[in-house]
Amino acid sequence: MSNDERVYIGSKPILAYVTAVITAFSRADSVNVMARGRAISSAVDVVEVTKRSFMRDMIV
Repeated sequence: MSNDERVYIGSKPILAYVTAVITAFSRADSVNVMARGRAISSAVDVVEVTKRSFMRDMIV
């Protein structure tokens, strides 16, 4: 098992990236959510939705 995975945020719907983060956590111990420019606010939303709705014990 690798130690970390990366999910790059772009213009897809937020729930698509939430699913990618959850899938990445099944393969790795940690996940880096990465974004640039206007996508940074979407990256924050992805992390918050993942943390509050699906993985309540996640450490950010």
